[in-house]
Amino acid sequence: MYFISSNKNILTRGIKTVTGLIAGSLLLTGCMDDLESPELPPAAYVSIYQGSPAAPAMDVFANQNRVNQNPLNYTEVLAYSAFYPGTRDFRFSGFNSATSLLEKNFVLKADSVYSVFVTDKTAGIDAILVKDVWAEPKAEKTQIRFVHLSSDTEKVYLQASGVASPLVTDSNFKSVSDFKELNKGNFTLTVKSATTNETLIQSGTLELKGNRVYTLILRGMKSETTGGKKLDLQLITNFINY
Repeated sequence: MYFISSNKNILTRGIKTVTGLIAGSLLLTGCMDDLESPELPPAAYVSIYQGSPAAPAMDVFANQNRVNQNPLNYTEVLAYSAFYPGTRDFRFSGFNSATSLLEKNFVLKADSVYSVFVTDKTAGIDAILVKDVWAEPKAEKTQIRFVHLSSDTEKVYLQASGVASPLVTDSNFKSVSDFKELNKGNFTLTVKSATTNETLIQSGTLELKGNRVYTLILRGMKSETTGGKKLDLQLITNFINY
């Protein structure tokens, strides 16, 4: 759902676009006199990222309503979708299981955009809610934020090649940075220990395009050296301004 944005004007424009497409599809069966777009109810928009390597494939519920159709696996993300505003009881369980792994209440506000990140805790899993706020995207600029979801990795900082100052400093486990604006281009992104300055992991060359908003996720376990649960970086796209 690339039309989602924390900027209310962009959000409204995107909703009107989708509404227009829905209205257009009704032309085949509706009357020519009934072409006004329906008034959309107030909504918050939420994406959900599964960042717990210890968790099974899962189902997600909000106030007993199932959010996903297919099992949500480690490293997968559910795109932004509409939720009723207010206090919502989010429940995470194993796929097709009646046993909850985690239940947590989140307060959602209308015309707001959020990300939920599922992650580890000492016993079981946790989930954090973050309000997504980015600037109006520009053709020559890109925006990126950093999310620390590696439970056994120390405080880190993030550097981008060709940029003098770190993009993010003092990022602890479960930290989510603000979105940072950069000139679009090709970058190598490096995560270093804030204590020793040791390079913990480095990306290959990534093209960060203009009119885009990205999230870079540090995931997995530092203690794992092989396999799908080892320390890794994952880049996801939050928004494209077409």
